[in-house]
Amino acid sequence: MSGSCAPTGLSGYDILCSGLEHFEQRFADLSDGAHFLGSDHRVSRMLADSLYTIQAVRPTLTLLPRAVVEAVLLSEGSIGSAQHVARQLGLPNRFKLARMLKRAGLPPLHRLAEWAMLESWIRAAEDDGESLCHQAFRLHRHPSACYRLVKELTGMRWGEVRARGLTWLRRRWVQLLQ
Repeated sequence: MSGSCAPTGLSGYDILCSGLEHFEQRFADLSDGAHFLGSDHRVSRMLADSLYTIQAVRPTLTLLPRAVVEAVLLSEGSIGSAQHVARQLGLPNRFKLARMLKRAGLPPLHRLAEWAMLESWIRAAEDDGESLCHQAFRLHRHPSACYRLVKELTGMRWGEVRARGLTWLRRRWVQLLQ
């Protein structure tokens, strides 16, 4: 399917499926492929645990919002700008994407990405003992920006969030989704 216009004679289901195939391919192109090899069990567990949590709070999550959530969780953060993701899903603009996520009871795309990133940081700290500063350098981010993001999302400093752990973070995530 070339261009953004769907050929005539296709059902809505066919258009949706081709849009999702295109989105999945573009997402796979953006990823380094490590998440799809199944070699990183931490990522698999994060995806399963987080999806279970989201599905428990939002059991009626439809296909497109679920695809966005899965992509964000697989990438452990950002999957691109809202405009880019909207286009890949076949939506006309980022505002449609924002409305779709809001109707599904989800936060905006950037906030989903931030929570997924925070969860991955806490997992790395708990599983490997990796400091947030080290993770920031590994991810080519400025450490102070990471510490500020933790404070912005949780209202607490990194040391406090890390001490409370992943279970506490998930409870906060559920509160946000309700």
